[in-house]
Amino acid sequence: MTPAPARRRLPPEQRERQVLDGAARVFARSGFHDASMDDVADEAGVSKPMVYTHGGGSKEELFARCIRREAERLLTSVSGDLGSADPETRLFRGLRAFFTTVTTHREGWMVLYRQARSGTFAGEVFDARSRIVTRVAELLADSAVDPAAALPVASTLVGATEGLADWYFDGGSGTPEDLAAQLMTVVWPGLAALRAGRAWSPPGTGPGS
Repeated sequence: MTPAPARRRLPPEQRERQVLDGAARVFARSGFHDASMDDVADEAGVSKPMVYTHGGGSKEELFARCIRREAERLLTSVSGDLGSADPETRLFRGLRAFFTTVTTHREGWMVLYRQARSGTFAGEVFDARSRIVTRVAELLADSAVDPAAALPVASTLVGATEGLADWYFDGGSGTPEDLAAQLMTVVWPGLAALRAGRAWSPPGTGPGS
């Protein structure tokens, strides 16, 4: 009988990435409660003990690590090198980077925004989203809006971005550039008005009414 080939030894960080990649696919497909560590081991192509070793020791910690990794991935995408262009171009580049990340890593989006929004892991998702909103507010305060308005505007912008990503995953279409352009069409006129100090007011209440 021909002996089975020896399992190739990988560095711990590479093995952890392999386990998290497999776990994200399983959790996205089955949800937290219906997924098993056996499923993750099969998907990742490793032994079950290796899943425990490189996944944090429990299914709960493995899921939490998936949440943190996907949140960090999104945070990195909106914090990347956007260049020294004008505010409009910088915002478009940031949105395009975000949509590139979520469309490339579909399983991560499903885990972070659909499987973990409620229940035990809602706090993890809230913390992750808060960090993203804070980073977007920092970028907006640098160039796009008055610093005092940056946080509520960032929260609104992140919510709109999440909504468009959900639409895409529910059967929508378009490239990351298309999605970013759609959102820019909606939000940029309002941001430009805020930058110019022209806040919207209800009909009949503005100057000259």
